[in-house]
Amino acid sequence: LVGADTSIVVPPLSNASGPEKMLVIIPGGKVPNERYAATAAAIQRAARPLRLWAVIPAVFQRLCIISCPARAACAPLRDAVDGALRAAEDQGWRRGLDSKDLWLAGHSLGGVCADTLFQAYAGDQGQPLPYAGLLVMGSYVDKDGAFDLTNYPAPVMTLNVELDGGLARPGKTAVWWRQYLDVAAAAGDANATARKPVVVLPKLNHSDFCPGFDVPGDLMAEVGQAEATETIGRVAAAFLVAQPSSGLPAVARAQAVAVLQEHVDWTRAFLAPYIEAQAWERNASGQGRVASPLCARVQHVVAGLSSVDDRRLMVADTFHEASTDLEHCHPNWTAAGGQLAVRSCSHADFYPDVANTGSITAASEVACKLLSSDRVAQQLNASAREAAVDCRRANQVAVQIAEALAAPSTLERYRRRGRGWCFLEDRPVFGQIGPVWVFASSLELEGNAT
Repeated sequence: LVGADTSIVVPPLSNASGPEKMLVIIPGGKVPNERYAATAAAIQRAARPLRLWAVIPAVFQRLCIISCPARAACAPLRDAVDGALRAAEDQGWRRGLDSKDLWLAGHSLGGVCADTLFQAYAGDQGQPLPYAGLLVMGSYVDKDGAFDLTNYPAPVMTLNVELDGGLARPGKTAVWWRQYLDVAAAAGDANATARKPVVVLPKLNHSDFCPGFDVPGDLMAEVGQAEATETIGRVAAAFLVAQPSSGLPAVARAQAVAVLQEHVDWTRAFLAPYIEAQAWERNASGQGRVASPLCARVQHVVAGLSSVDDRRLMVADTFHEASTDLEHCHPNWTAAGGQLAVRSCSHADFYPDVANTGSITAASEVACKLLSSDRVAQQLNASAREAAVDCRRANQVAVQIAEALAAPSTLERYRRRGRGWCFLEDRPVFGQIGPVWVFASSLELEGNAT
């Protein structure tokens, strides 16, 4: 092996005698390419009996995005990859059919570049694909369109980690997990697991893909580097082996799918509470009406009624996609037969999607417009058990719901390492005119060391 910023060739294991394949690994942003040699070697060991080569191209300024900012401008990165492949040929690699034998992979920003490179040379439908498939590590493919996970024209694996401190954290990986579920519903679990698996590895962090390089802002891993590298190697290799194009016997491919399925099942259990929590922000009913169950729940809390009177309060929420629609929505009510039917109003803001790469999928804000405790008590001809419940209780309820949904390991880690919450009192309004609607600019969310 040679130093960073020179293309690295990792020859196959001497005792690997199976079909010959090539894996190209595009380095992450500012990461020396030599930091992926151990990861490449771990994949080779786990992929045996495949005779797997690997190359790690040197990219300009250690930023592949400079050489491949868009599909129409990806030739410099393609040249860097071809240069690395020529170096492998000098060491004995025999180039076969690229659409069957040449795999692309990338970590972090390198995963984005690998995806763009694949798209740049995919050609027209019906033409041979430029690569056998794609492996993105701590990264992702497009959120929508012909190259999202659902529609990707080749096998693609999304291999991410639980403790990623960057843009591939589980809250963003949920975008492609939902797409994986769509593929599984359409093509079956076994097919989806083999061709389009989405895996989150427990206790690993973003830096574990590039041993010896600590990615700024990353979270602390909870396993040693040696164990992390072997885990990454085993799961990545299973993806390569599972493909019919691997040329390996069916029994070997089935064993590889079983390895993938184990990790997909863990990912399913890990992300299920997150998906359920998102349904509290907004959810479509069977009648197609979109509502915020969180806002409906909070209306009961703000009402402050006794348990007996609360059973007479019926809340139906109406969700508004646009904040302008929410601004003009006013909660209304109908009192009849000793019951009160309330229609609350809700809206959620979300993080931006940059260049079709998805975003953190949780809402950045859930806004609720509700009836006051006084109004509810008046219409029910009742007395509130808790008069003048303030709006901070809504945030407390949201945290209680999240903690109740969280996986046990997630909640334990949060309580051991996470920051606590301080819920400030509501601000009084001029003239004590009662609850008023405020815009996001009037709200505060501050963090400190504790």
